[in-house]
Amino acid sequence: MNDGLLSVFSLNLNIDRPHPSADAIVRDEVERQQPDLISFQEALWRGDEDDQARRILDGLSYEVVHQFELQAPDRPYGTAIASRFPVSRSDLVKLPSTSRGAEFPRAIQAALIDVPSPVGPVLLVNPKPHYEPHMELEREMQAVAVVDYIDRNADPNGFPPIIAGDLDATPDASSIRFLTGKQSLHGRSTCFIDTWPASGNSGPGYTWSCDNDYTREIAVHNFGHDEVRRRIDYVLVGSPLLYGQAARPVSCEVVLDEPRDRVWASGHFGLMVRFSVNADI
Repeated sequence: MNDGLLSVFSLNLNIDRPHPSADAIVRDEVERQQPDLISFQEALWRGDEDDQARRILDGLSYEVVHQFELQAPDRPYGTAIASRFPVSRSDLVKLPSTSRGAEFPRAIQAALIDVPSPVGPVLLVNPKPHYEPHMELEREMQAVAVVDYIDRNADPNGFPPIIAGDLDATPDASSIRFLTGKQSLHGRSTCFIDTWPASGNSGPGYTWSCDNDYTREIAVHNFGHDEVRRRIDYVLVGSPLLYGQAARPVSCEVVLDEPRDRVWASGHFGLMVRFSVNADI
């Protein structure tokens, strides 16, 4: 941690990136930002042959846990969590769905990370729900399951848990409204702080945009046109009303939102968030 700030970086690496230099762009951003905790989605995995998250972070002093070290691989990519501090526990929990999602099961990856004082253990949760626009019902089920997992595993007297990842829903969607305390779902309610507005941002904060060359074809496939800009990636932190310690988001920045030499880092933009963790915040 630098200057009493805990930093979190989240990025969907996008398995279908066509340019091999994109990983170098991601690595350069990690070196520039020096995040304490990293949440990757769609990180390629071919066992010893290729582990994209470790390859990007090689030599940068991160402990990395990939989803498929916690379960048998069922596709060539998954989530990954990386930390500058020791990972004391890793979990992989399958997410509920309906028959519509049976062919592509989804999961929560989580890690309990031993962050030095004054923070202490941090539960970092990296869920990957269904992406399809018509599957908000399933995302509702999955958001409730994420909260169930956190309620069972987070210390109510400790540092608030952090959800960081591609949640595949915009802020007005019911799954995100539930997570951010704006509505109940399935007889449950909760509240996580959305770090984008909480840190003073007033812009749209798009993290998936047709301005990115990689997304236009997908936008047409999913939405019927290519003028699509969405905020679907988040870093959320548990409400101060629910946890004993405080974590105030002091900055939330959209990063990797411009190409370098006409190469985009990913089809998603990344998020870089810093939390003040001093006891008097």
